Amino acid sequence: MASKAILAWFGGASSVWTTSMLFFQAMLVGGYCYAHLLSRWPIARQVKVHGLLVLSACFFLPISFNAPQATAAATQPVSTILWLLFVTVGLPYFVLSTTGPLVQSWYGVTQGKGTPYRLYSLSNIGSLAALITYPFLMEVYLDIPTQGNFWSVGYLLFAASLGVLGWQCIRQGPAANNQDNGPQAAVESSPSWGQMTQWAGLAALASVMLLAFTDQLTQDIAVTPFLWIMPLAIYLCSFIIAFDNPKWYFRKSYALATGLGILILSLYYIRDTADEYLGIAIFQSIAESVVSYTIMMAIVFFTICMTCHGELFRLRPAKQHLTLYYLSISVGGASGGFFVSIVCPFLFSQYHEYHLGLIIAFSMAGMIIVRQVLNKASLVQLAVVIPTGLVFGVVVLSQWQMTQHQSVIATRNFFGTLQVQQNLEQRDDLQHHLQLRHGRVVHGSEIMDASGVLKPTTYYGTESGVSQVFNLLQDNGDIDITAVGLGTGTLSVYARPGDKLRFFEINPDVIKLARTYFRYLKTSSTPVETIAADGRLGIQSLAENSTDLIILDAFSSDAIPVHLLTLEAFEIYLDRLTENGVICAHISNQHLDLIPVLHAVAEHYHLSLRIIDSRATADTFEARWAVLSSDSDFLTKLDTQTAAARPENIKRISPWTDHYSNLLQILK
Repeated sequence: MASKAILAWFGGASSVWTTSMLFFQAMLVGGYCYAHLLSRWPIARQVKVHGLLVLSACFFLPISFNAPQATAAATQPVSTILWLLFVTVGLPYFVLSTTGPLVQSWYGVTQGKGTPYRLYSLSNIGSLAALITYPFLMEVYLDIPTQGNFWSVGYLLFAASLGVLGWQCIRQGPAANNQDNGPQAAVESSPSWGQMTQWAGLAALASVMLLAFTDQLTQDIAVTPFLWIMPLAIYLCSFIIAFDNPKWYFRKSYALATGLGILILSLYYIRDTADEYLGIAIFQSIAESVVSYTIMMAIVFFTICMTCHGELFRLRPAKQHLTLYYLSISVGGASGGFFVSIVCPFLFSQYHEYHLGLIIAFSMAGMIIVRQVLNKASLVQLAVVIPTGLVFGVVVLSQWQMTQHQSVIATRNFFGTLQVQQNLEQRDDLQHHLQLRHGRVVHGSEIMDASGVLKPTTYYGTESGVSQVFNLLQDNGDIDITAVGLGTGTLSVYARPGDKLRFFEINPDVIKLARTYFRYLKTSSTPVETIAADGRLGIQSLAENSTDLIILDAFSSDAIPVHLLTLEAFEIYLDRLTENGVICAHISNQHLDLIPVLHAVAEHYHLSLRIIDSRATADTFEARWAVLSSDSDFLTKLDTQTAAARPENIKRISPWTDHYSNLLQILK
């Protein structure tokens, strides 16, 4: 709920989720530390002190979210998100985070027999149920303020339930026979630093893979709770299975499945060589299907989580050390989140943590497999160790290859990864290009020749939809142009003296690279204003009826910033457009068909929608642009003088809002 509420204020970046996860993981550490320290007191004192804390959190109710300053959201996104979440849901979530270990500790004190660890599995079932119902029930039927109100009521019910439970524990008091009948009852000494490091390390690896897997999904598809939820659901399922009962964790089988899955994923990354060796293009076919690729990654992620969490449960201590055990797990989870969200952007220029995590996960699985045969005959040991070592070599080489790139410069920050690459391929029909890549997709290209003349390239060629719109609007004289998404600034070639052109670009690195390595902005016929801000918030800052053309082109890789295509967003756009204004949206996408989304918006606001497709040439890509307007004169010219077409056989969907979007409906 919190991540969804603040997503639009930070450009719809996938890092909103990883940063939010870091916040909640860090608060979880604080909650578990509090529970560990509190558990040292008599249970009556524990209940009284904790009751005061639970009641004090009620002052933060009902939960509500207020937008930060646009400048802070663009220039200091991480600290802004952390502070925003802290002052909004910090104390209530801190209270909730203490519940798991504290209630299990009370169970261990008041019950003479049985193990409290199964309660951890049950609590994760509750988390999973809430997680799954959010995109299908809460997000669909309730807006964010109403969700906050329902959540606040739920917190009050939680507080009352916890009060009843605490009162019962005080009445019952410590059990006379407080001994653990589980398999590790003999372990009474305090856990060593080595044991705690093991617990934290296993939790950290699973946490790193959770966030890295989520980044891999969201950077190329869309930043939406649906794609946040799938990895987290898998993560929680592995906790539920592993902690429910020891019999559900088949150590050898999961280790073998993890190693085999990572090998298959590694062969996918070197698919040209693998397919040639196998004689069948199996991995290339997976690459062409986003569903197949996602399923493959999800299966590998599940086996890794099961191995990590299965080992965690296997290494659990006696119940008198339960709170220290959970504290170590929470420290590991938060460390993984800190590594991905804070450390990796400084260490790596790309999303290398995913590939590093795969290597470490394979190493863990390999060690488990090898240890199973240490007491076997020499031939058996060789039959296991040698193939494991060879596969490890394939995995390392494949993942290493994925981290290599030939770039003039590569950067990474909160908003994603950027590379400036020089295309030196020598062919008669292709000149040298300097390209800007965001993720895996080219976001602008400049022809490097001696003439010094800049031509529009990539998605902005002279036959593209945006070019044809410019040609029509410029017949009316000087125009005011507002573009969301800068790229290399290629669109500036269409601006004439007298025109006004401004770009809203949320990623400061894009602005820096565009001005440093490319000439479009420097040689524009009119001064170009580049503003580091989310496009939606930027457009909202404009005066009413002040701009003639709004260009939406802020897609990172093939991911779509959903918050730019909602009814609320278009309400802002239409309010800032002049009476005869036009909206032009770039909707080229490998995986998603965005025409139904724009058609639903157009119907809601009584706009006419046209689609302009252009073919690829030596210097341009195949592109699809959508044009929306209510100006009948402009639409007549568009229909008669351009290649614009009315979309036909459109799939009917509900308009997207800030509180509702459905990617499954628009998958190609």
